[in-house]
Amino acid sequence: MATELITHCESVGPTVPDRFRSIQLHPTRRCNLACLHCYSYSAPHHRDMLDVEATKKFLAYAFEEGFNNIAISGGEPFLYSDLEELLRFAKEIGYQTTMASNGMLLKTERAKRILAFVDLIAISIDGPPPLHDHIRAQKGAFEKMMEGVKVLQQHQKPFGFIHTVTPQSWESLLWLGEFAEQNGAKLLQLHPLEMHGRASETLTSLAMDDTLAHQMYILAHYLRSKYADSMIVQIDLLHREYIRTFPQVVSAFSRQCAANNHLSDLFDTIIVDETGKITPVAYGFGDQFSIGNIHRFDYQLFERFIQEKVPSLKKVFEKTLDKIINNFETDIVNWNELIVQESIAA
Repeated sequence: MATELITHCESVGPTVPDRFRSIQLHPTRRCNLACLHCYSYSAPHHRDMLDVEATKKFLAYAFEEGFNNIAISGGEPFLYSDLEELLRFAKEIGYQTTMASNGMLLKTERAKRILAFVDLIAISIDGPPPLHDHIRAQKGAFEKMMEGVKVLQQHQKPFGFIHTVTPQSWESLLWLGEFAEQNGAKLLQLHPLEMHGRASETLTSLAMDDTLAHQMYILAHYLRSKYADSMIVQIDLLHREYIRTFPQVVSAFSRQCAANNHLSDLFDTIIVDETGKITPVAYGFGDQFSIGNIHRFDYQLFERFIQEKVPSLKKVFEKTLDKIINNFETDIVNWNELIVQESIAA
């Protein structure tokens, strides 16, 4: 399958094949933590969850339409009561399955069964133990997370770490790279703090500035080089000149396959939140560009969205690209944050 997926669309850059079409599922915002930087305001008191039968029906439809990867996030996915059934179904019809978790709930027999249906799990980490516990707002959170990592190691389950970079944590990136590599991680994803969700209330003094973006970008590329033989290092920042040269990295409208008129060719990612709302591109995207709802959809959903909303959405992409390329004062950018802001303002 991997070889076929590489040719699904043209390359999105000089070296990275355009192979995955992801459905980012947020089946619940319930979480055992209330992290200071949580983009979705997840917390223990939330109870809304996706209906599993409606979700399975939608996943079957989306798979036939070209989507091939499920990325489950939250809230904490292991608090979703139907997680095992959902993942089993996804694997049966052919999806790759990935998950982001805080790693604290992996010791149960149920969790171990669920892991059998997960191809890669990313454990969130906020830095060394004191900083991690501070951001997680729970003493001992780092220790409990490491207990989960040990479960993954014992079961030889491929895993990675995902880290939200802040002014407090960027100096720990070298430590983080060594920590991830020594613990056998296959992936280290570095994501800049965004002022969405709870962060906009609790971490306003830690907003990403241009200096920090450069520091993060340089250190991340150093880590990518250092651990090239053992671990993938992913940085969710791009250089303005790279975007100018390869706009297809961020915009499918700049790719040849945009003419195919398939939603899975236009968007690398669509998002389903706990209410069933489907949006393109990223969590928090403008409501006016909602694709629909999995609890009320028909088999013309994607086609109708392309006809009715994609023309105006294409203008949002073009406007965002134009702003980035012509802003000579900012070299390092977070594409997802900028396109979300533009979609809300449209």
